[in-house]
Amino acid sequence: MEHYTPPYCPPCESYWQALLDEGPVSKGEAPEIWEWVEAPSIPFEIWDEARELQRRHTVMELAIDGYNRGGLIAHWKGVECFIPASHLIAYPFPADPGARETCFAEYSGKTLRLCLIEVEPTRNRILLSERQVAECELEEPEWPEWLCTGSTCAGVVTSVRPFGAFVDIGPLEGMVHISEISWGRVRHPQDFVKPGQEVRVKILNVDLEHQRVGLSLKRLRDNPWNSVHDHFTPGDVVVGSIASVERFGIFVELLEGIEGLLHISELGPATSSDNLHSVYNAGEPITVRVLDITPSEHRIALALAKSEGMYAHA
Repeated sequence: MEHYTPPYCPPCESYWQALLDEGPVSKGEAPEIWEWVEAPSIPFEIWDEARELQRRHTVMELAIDGYNRGGLIAHWKGVECFIPASHLIAYPFPADPGARETCFAEYSGKTLRLCLIEVEPTRNRILLSERQVAECELEEPEWPEWLCTGSTCAGVVTSVRPFGAFVDIGPLEGMVHISEISWGRVRHPQDFVKPGQEVRVKILNVDLEHQRVGLSLKRLRDNPWNSVHDHFTPGDVVVGSIASVERFGIFVELLEGIEGLLHISELGPATSSDNLHSVYNAGEPITVRVLDITPSEHRIALALAKSEGMYAHA
């Protein structure tokens, strides 16, 4: 099934009712489609599914198996559906009843691409439209070939929020989530980008149906964790900068985009979660020893280095 974006079209009950009350023109013993009859029992799940298809603007392909003076008849999962004449691409039709019947009869057995425009379980009816699908497909924008996952493009930052930044990339506006701004710690996106700033971004994902694009700034640069072993090995003593102080320990920035954890258990018995913030402050230098490196998990375990015999890692 496909999806489309419908134009705003307020329902007009009197209009639909006038169409539905016209009565059948096809021969046979079938009752008028919208007159009261003992309707088959339709499970609630079917109506729920119909509402979901209407909400998602899903395009269905259904075979026409009847008609009346107002339009065509099709069936979907046991539900009798009506396509008003005004919602067919070929509308308008002849006013003469005979000529009109001939036109409708030509649809019998044909499959049309339709969308749901009204779902009414209490009246046991579904209204469909062929014209609305066709009109919306004509209005579908042509997206540029470069608008795809993995491409890079230029853009302009339109706004910065606590959770990320919105970037106008031309045909659409995308979002750079805070986690995609830098390989390093990002306290607030506004520390890295400003509205009106020109940037280059990488496209992570594209949802054209909802016109959403996920972008990244950091993925245009090499992931520093891929080469962390070129800079550090277990046993190295290095000077870093305190990135943040938490109750369980201290995060130390060793290089741009690379932080290690100095767990509170490595700070000695005199240090506890109660006095940790009074002893250490963000931004201060600190000398640590590398205990272990796990690049796949972006983790470096650190210990507090002793002053004797220390050297700074180059």
